[in-house]
Amino acid sequence: MPITVHTVDFIINELTDSEQHKAISKYIENGKLNVQSLDATEMLEVIELQNKAEGNVSIPDCAVWNYAKKNNYTLLTGDGQLRKKAIESNVTVKGVIYVFDYMVECCIITPKCAATKLQELITHNSRLPKSLIQERIEKWSN
Repeated sequence: MPITVHTVDFIINELTDSEQHKAISKYIENGKLNVQSLDATEMLEVIELQNKAEGNVSIPDCAVWNYAKKNNYTLLTGDGQLRKKAIESNVTVKGVIYVFDYMVECCIITPKCAATKLQELITHNSRLPKSLIQERIEKWSN
């Protein structure tokens, strides 16, 4: 996609699969994924943010939320708690449906391919918004 994605080292460190690490490394090397390491001051901000969040928002989630907030970036997440807390703090949040919409809009994938991939995705992730996904599947299948 014609965008640069930013994240924090906490998110990268959560990856446990070596194939994921290989794939992510390619994006880091070609400059499509920028990974920010947090300094001590930023870590204190993240801990404070987690304490204020009053919910089940992890340190890595708070780290990327704080990073998005400080830099006025859009936060891309599928985590409901993180989404809710970030929106409450005036961070723009997008999810997987946005990614599919964007890929179709940029002609990276065809609508038919997007519909097929969304159908596959919904069988593996029961937390996705089924009605919105079904709308896209119907729209892109025709």
